[in-house]
Amino acid sequence: MSQPRFRPAAPFRPTTPPRLWRRLSGELATNWVAGWPRAAFRERYMFARVITVRNHIINDPDAVGHVLLDNAANYEKPALIKRILAPAVGWNLLVADGDIWREQRRLMAPVFTPAAVESFTQIFRDVALEQTDRWARETPNRIDVAEAATHATFEVMSRSLFSGDAVLTSEAASGHITATLASAGKYSVVRLLGLPWLDQSRIRRDGLAGSAFLRAKLTEFIRRRQANPAPPKDFMTRLLDAFAETHPPEEAAELALGNGILFFVAGHETTANALTWALYLMGGDPEVQERAAAEAIAAIEAGGSPMQVAGRLPYLRQVLDETMRLYPPATRMDRSPITDDVLCGRPVLKGDMVTIWPWLLHRHEALWDEPDLFDPENFSAEAKAKHHRFQYIPFGAGPRICIGQAFAINEALLILAEWLSRYRFRLDPTHEVAPTAAVTLRPKGGMPMFLERRAQAGQRAA
Repeated sequence: MSQPRFRPAAPFRPTTPPRLWRRLSGELATNWVAGWPRAAFRERYMFARVITVRNHIINDPDAVGHVLLDNAANYEKPALIKRILAPAVGWNLLVADGDIWREQRRLMAPVFTPAAVESFTQIFRDVALEQTDRWARETPNRIDVAEAATHATFEVMSRSLFSGDAVLTSEAASGHITATLASAGKYSVVRLLGLPWLDQSRIRRDGLAGSAFLRAKLTEFIRRRQANPAPPKDFMTRLLDAFAETHPPEEAAELALGNGILFFVAGHETTANALTWALYLMGGDPEVQERAAAEAIAAIEAGGSPMQVAGRLPYLRQVLDETMRLYPPATRMDRSPITDDVLCGRPVLKGDMVTIWPWLLHRHEALWDEPDLFDPENFSAEAKAKHHRFQYIPFGAGPRICIGQAFAINEALLILAEWLSRYRFRLDPTHEVAPTAAVTLRPKGGMPMFLERRAQAGQRAA
């Protein structure tokens, strides 16, 4: 008899919304997923005025599709979000709009073709195997899965972007990335008023230091790369070549810098979190873990290229999709209309902020059966056929859908397959899991889990 579905960790839901002062101070100012009332997971539309900001929150898939696809040309990134994020991650695809965004997207498209992504898949598998080799040598009983996942994705990005150059792969770099994201995700009155320099908090000071570190290190790397007459054809070289088609060297370097920071920070952080949450969820449901592990073992033993192995993992892909439903890589998406519009029957004025929260949408009671339970069957072929196109948007949707989606999915699948084929992951009952979101969604205090080597793992070649 199958065990009951696993109910993973989520913040407490009060019956009434927290007052504004609580939203702008304490935990709620730094954790985007905390404090949401129960009604937020039932309503299709909510409105809030936060000091000078009129905010429309939409949980209706039709309205989401209207904003992200049907009328996407009328919706740009809000000025407030640009002011907050641009200092942290630079001027890149995440914050650009209009012709600037379209040009960057067009020039970067060849870097993310299926063939380009496939060229990186051996790196994904190599990094995963190196981690299992370390576990085999060290025979640890208890590990921090979040730390292991972060190390793995750091390695992937180092080799994919920089051909193994240690430019951003030190512990110091990891700390600076964490600080940068924490600062970018902090609510404050002065930021809402457009006066961020008045915020002298430790979080903001550390964030400024973090973003300065990342920018300086990557600037130095790009200068070396542009001076190299025969650079390796890694991600950064391709990015520089793409921008050099239509821009002089200094402009190409600046564009590569902004997007390099974005892909390094977002690319490693979001995938590391997906790996961590997936292993946590499978630790809470051993039946799912064993089924995914059996599929992974069979896929690997069948041989072939890493991309062929990834193609044999349909159930693990369901697990990954369900992971990103419960713990989406980006918990919110913000837009602002250029001209007045109507959403969910309510008027939306030019300059208002429209926010789509995958954290709410993916757990909405009207869209999902038992939305707070872990169930990979939510993404079986039969179940997906009944989904609204815009009720599940872990990578966004429409023209601005994440350009690195295929890279991230294949990276996560191949790393999980190698790890699951060799080890079982069990929850540590003494550790309280708590999701916290500052731009990305990570577990507060890491994710300690118990590790058990599979008997058949020693009989297969690494």
